[in-house]
Amino acid sequence: MGMVVTLFLAIAAMVIGYAAFGQGGGVAGMVFFGVLLIGAAIRTLQPQKTDA
Repeated sequence: MGMVVTLFLAIAAMVIGYAAFGQGGGVAGMVFFGVLLIGAAIRTLQPQKTDA
């Protein structure tokens, strides 16, 4: 579920960067992958939840 939220946040950041700020497609793509990479890093660096 966490990666789905990160995906939609990355899409929103990409659309805002492309439409509102007038950045090109390459910059918007880098913003998309940057936000997605940060979300994946946060997801993988969290301590694992174990059933005790």
